Amino acid sequence: MRELEGSIFSHVNLNSPDKKEKIDITSAEPLLIENFIDLVKKIAILSFHNKDHLLFFRGQKNDHLNRKGNSSFYPSIYRTRNGENLSKQLLNIRFTLLDQASNLLVKKFVQHGITDSITELKRRKFIQWSILQHYEVCDTPLLDLTQSLRVACSFALPKNQDFGYVFVFGMPYITNRITINSEQDIVNIRLINICPPQALRPYFQEGNLVGTADVLNDYEERSELDFKRRLIAKFKISDHAKFWGDQQSLERYLMPKGDQIEALCQEIKNELKQENNIEAMFPGKWLNEYELKDGRRGKEVVEVKNGNQYYANGRHYFDLESVSIDKVNGTIKFRKIGKGDDRKAFNSLKIISKDKYGGVETNGTKITYTRIE
Repeated sequence: MRELEGSIFSHVNLNSPDKKEKIDITSAEPLLIENFIDLVKKIAILSFHNKDHLLFFRGQKNDHLNRKGNSSFYPSIYRTRNGENLSKQLLNIRFTLLDQASNLLVKKFVQHGITDSITELKRRKFIQWSILQHYEVCDTPLLDLTQSLRVACSFALPKNQDFGYVFVFGMPYITNRITINSEQDIVNIRLINICPPQALRPYFQEGNLVGTADVLNDYEERSELDFKRRLIAKFKISDHAKFWGDQQSLERYLMPKGDQIEALCQEIKNELKQENNIEAMFPGKWLNEYELKDGRRGKEVVEVKNGNQYYANGRHYFDLESVSIDKVNGTIKFRKIGKGDDRKAFNSLKIISKDKYGGVETNGTKITYTRIE
């Protein structure tokens, strides 16, 4: 996506409204706000001085920082942990899981008789991804925002939270239910215009989903997918009772009961878990015979226990994550995370038979798993 251009009036400028400074907003300290009314007034000033942008909000319990200490806002499918690099193997597995979830979503809509606009749901990936993201089914290339400041604050500062953060983003003006701005390379989906009435959550949260148009897993720099490029301001709020005063938090309305689409999405989560059950694919004991790139060979007896724990010769060496099992095309993919260390390795396997899988690890090591008992 394109970065905000020109001088942006940010939270740093609020104390000197006649002066716009070119600063790195992502590295600036958030402005502490005492109450909701004061925040509304600050947002009014920001909106007035940033007329070329439509303001959207995001409430978070924490300010997630990158390795440089700057605020960062990647859509979930592009996020990493502990500052690691996002590998193509991991990203491809995530998109495979997203495809699985998308297919299940369409299937579930038909099964539950939710056939309004089913043709559009089948055809438009952005609609599928918006629902899956909003109901937290799996990682997607979209980021949740809202046009409601009150909703954002309710997410940022629930009753049991000491403090939270509200972030303000500048987006191109929207013109349709799904607005694709080719100049800024941004797609903006207005949830209440694409979700059926059985989906209650989007209407209570006034949700929008944003992403980078036409860029999925084939990008030059991951940083171009970080919505910090559209950040205008960040605020820190604290003390739930004092902040809200006689105003009302929407916290108890954000996750409404009786949401049929939430129940449907929970079914999808359960089926994804069953479809990608790695322990079920490795029952009993297996012999892992491997050949390193330099020709050295070895073998170990492998067991998968407790859902995702990889044991070699009786010792718990790895936890398995990002599992993708495609029985139709006969493939198994997963990532091995070292137990107590920073080792990481991808396995990409072909299902040769129900008792034998073969393939490679990230470093080119050839591997064959054969069931022995």
